[in-house]
Amino acid sequence: MLGDEHAIVQAVWLHHGPYEVVIAPDGGGYLDLATLYRNLVKELAAGADRDRLSVTVKDGDWVFGSTLVDNALTAIGLTAGQLPTRLFCPQVVTDTGAKLSKSLIWDGQASLPAGSAPWMLDTRMRPGSLSEYADRLLEMAATFLSDPRHFFRSYSAGELGRLMSQSTRSVTTP
Repeated sequence: MLGDEHAIVQAVWLHHGPYEVVIAPDGGGYLDLATLYRNLVKELAAGADRDRLSVTVKDGDWVFGSTLVDNALTAIGLTAGQLPTRLFCPQVVTDTGAKLSKSLIWDGQASLPAGSAPWMLDTRMRPGSLSEYADRLLEMAATFLSDPRHFFRSYSAGELGRLMSQSTRSVTTP
């Protein structure tokens, strides 16, 4: 809502609850846009070198936030052909389909989803060698990159745990 001397921003977060802030010239309120500004600056800087193709890789939950960044980039004069190229990675979700929130798990406000393991939040806890872990990650990345369909779906934390515990060369997307 917008008044003559203030703006009221309201949002409801699935797990964090309702949020409201009044932004006014007399110092009322605080709205954290740091992530949006940071992304705007990074993507503008990456696109400044026209001799190099820059591709920004983002998590799937940034699809909608990127629209705001694009609006800001066009507001400063970029054309549609100058907007950054982005690759959105599959989103990691819980067994209910909600976005996996590592911060809520760390804060004790949510539990680790079924089928996932503590090492998924702290890779230092993963059993086995660092070399084996790197091999599994590279193998899984190669599988995902082998077929674009992998980028148009979400993966549960449990499924990623399963993929990391077996050879992913035979994984297919239904």
